[in-house]
Amino acid sequence: MELRIRGVSKTYPNGVQALKNVTLTIPAGMFGLLGPNGAGKSTLMRILATLQEPDEGSVYLGDVDVLH
Repeated sequence: MELRIRGVSKTYPNGVQALKNVTLTIPAGMFGLLGPNGAGKSTLMRILATLQEPDEGSVYLGDVDVLH
């Protein structure tokens, strides 16, 4: 099942912009998420797991809107 992330952004109340307009299409399979500290990996994973809401954007797993 394909994961589609479109225009996801998140800015924390202290002004730190963790994600800015992230757009990815990830096909079925196993993938890793790599990047330096502070790159937004944990924020993106928390949004995908529905533990945190993005300021804007959409996430679809197949035809399912993950955020709604």
